[in-house]
Amino acid sequence: MEISNPTKGYQISLERIKNTLLESLRAGQILQARALTPTHDKQIQLRIGRLDILAHTQARIEAGENLTLQVIKESNPLQLRVIQEISTRNIQAEAMRTALAQQSSISQLMEHLSTLTPMRTGTHPEPLMQQLKQPVQAQPVVPGEVKSVITATPLQSATQAASKTVSSDHNLLPVISSLLQGLDETRFSQLVSRILAFQITPGEKLGAEQIRLAFANSGLFLESALTASAGTPPNDMKRSILELLLQLRPLLAAAEPMQHTLPSQAIEKGADPSGFLTDLVAHAEGGLARILFNQLSSLPGDNNNQQVWQFELPFRQGEKCDGLRVQIERRTRNNGAGQAENIWSVKLDFELEPIGPVHARLALIGEEISSSFTAEFAETANRLKQALPQLATAFSRAGLKVGTLSAKCGSVIIEPRPQFPLLDEKA
Repeated sequence: MEISNPTKGYQISLERIKNTLLESLRAGQILQARALTPTHDKQIQLRIGRLDILAHTQARIEAGENLTLQVIKESNPLQLRVIQEISTRNIQAEAMRTALAQQSSISQLMEHLSTLTPMRTGTHPEPLMQQLKQPVQAQPVVPGEVKSVITATPLQSATQAASKTVSSDHNLLPVISSLLQGLDETRFSQLVSRILAFQITPGEKLGAEQIRLAFANSGLFLESALTASAGTPPNDMKRSILELLLQLRPLLAAAEPMQHTLPSQAIEKGADPSGFLTDLVAHAEGGLARILFNQLSSLPGDNNNQQVWQFELPFRQGEKCDGLRVQIERRTRNNGAGQAENIWSVKLDFELEPIGPVHARLALIGEEISSSFTAEFAETANRLKQALPQLATAFSRAGLKVGTLSAKCGSVIIEPRPQFPLLDEKA
């Protein structure tokens, strides 16, 4: 009998044996086998039903591994193939591989969207804390309609404000404004302002409440919120970017014919609406992939005693938007008294000018807190070391017992990383 797997390129040859069960099998039938021993010297012991059979194979199979087999040909020798069962972890890994290749920082989307607001006049989008305090209009939800919870500056006003500082006969904003008419223009402007309001703005103090709101509105919980509620969808990052893409794609289709009529000087000055909208769509899709990657990374794993959540918090510094990668982890263990206790840790990764990449980790066990910092620049590491006494004082004032505080110079990886290997080593 031969068992083959054309997708993995290995065969399993079984010793020929007289058995009523095996002789009764027909093409297309499915049966289960279990490896009694690991592969050793190209041999393995399999159990099919109550029958133990010696097999010969070059495949690496572990003892206890379950195999699903399908009969390909019932003539002598009996031929079967391995059916690769798709587990939840395999689906998760495949989706993470796809999202990882497409993802980009949400701060890049914020940077692109900020050119559509009157930022140059010194005004900024309403901060998230203030935005959430605004009353939500109790209106029925219409598919594809943008429901704004703030009063935003229309795009035409943004165009006029930008025109005061940009002298160009082919200003980009008037061109985009001409593609939007009436209510669509107002709705688009409101949506842009709503997305920009998710970033921390200059002068807004980053505290526990801001982190909590950013976590709740990061997009991690959109689907679960939609399942639990029959009312208005939550106003979170993922929903907002999805709505943005719904508006951008027809807008891009309307702008593409204009590209052939624009003078080359206009395109050189950045007044190419088709190129701008193409980049904006790419950044929106990349930001959406980043949120999806964070959602997949935040799914419960095999270890019931550990849960990890990660998300990106965009914040603005002057004319530049940067991203703060936040990872929250909860682990459960038994303490010295044999009682279960939670260990909370928060990891922060960011890169700012001129301090460079920094990784920070805070761990809370009971009432004791510890922290460690790693900076790629030696000067930044030294400044962090000098600030550790101030941090210890702040922890003490908060009523916490201070554990170990440290700062060192070393390599820092800012980009998101999967929580488990995405490469199938058996492939």
